Amino acid sequence: MSSAGPARLTDQLWLAAHDRYSGKPVIGEGPLGVGLAAGLLAELIHYKFLELSDGELFRTTPDLPSDLALRPLLAKMAEEEQRLPPPEPLAPAQRRVPEGQSWSAPAPGGRGWMEPAPERQSWHPAAREAWGTAPVQAANRHRRRGHDLRDWIAFLAREHRAEDRVIDRLSRAGLVKQQERRRLLGGSKVHWVPLDTTVAGAPATAINTALTRGLRLDDPQLLLAGLFLATTLHQHALATLGPDDLARLADQLKRRLDTTSRELLKAADNAVADAALL
Repeated sequence: MSSAGPARLTDQLWLAAHDRYSGKPVIGEGPLGVGLAAGLLAELIHYKFLELSDGELFRTTPDLPSDLALRPLLAKMAEEEQRLPPPEPLAPAQRRVPEGQSWSAPAPGGRGWMEPAPERQSWHPAAREAWGTAPVQAANRHRRRGHDLRDWIAFLAREHRAEDRVIDRLSRAGLVKQQERRRLLGGSKVHWVPLDTTVAGAPATAINTALTRGLRLDDPQLLLAGLFLATTLHQHALATLGPDDLARLADQLKRRLDTTSRELLKAADNAVADAALL
């Protein structure tokens, strides 16, 4: 058995979202993909390869991370930038750029590939307020070449793109193994199962323990708890918490989330709503 725990936020999210014995997911494919996509982007932001501002992701360095789960994401962003026209010049102060017209948007009168979903009422009003963000100001866009956060979450969430990268990293770290199960009507299905059930459950257990004892979550735990909420995973990972414990979590989210985490969680929350409409 592996004695090392999952070192990355997104690895912890994947393990919490799967049954520790059967390896079956405990939430839907859509919310899981969104959570893992947001988690990978959060890691790139944490390690200073990206920054997030006004709904756009910006590469901060031409260097690529050594992490094989993250490296292809930045490589694709760099490739996209080579195909894009130069950013538009800043508009005069008295003029506003019409909403929806940016390098990543369709031509005027066109239709985008992904329509914004209505605001989703999150599980707890206080928690939802915690990651509420100010609307993007059109005059602040086009200063640099950016990548739309919502589009990137949707891209990584689809076709198991984010999940495949996370599973590969967990496998290389010796935290999961392949398990083949025969189907009743013939054929078989492959599952990934945690090698050590205690290690797999440790991050969620630590969050539950801290909240029931009235303790302060550290920053990575707070972001992981926020992803639990945005993906509805809290219904499983935090199922033992009572109303007072959940209120403490909501209060910590409201008071302590940094601006970038708020924006990222808000985007994930809305993307889960988008996935539910498909």
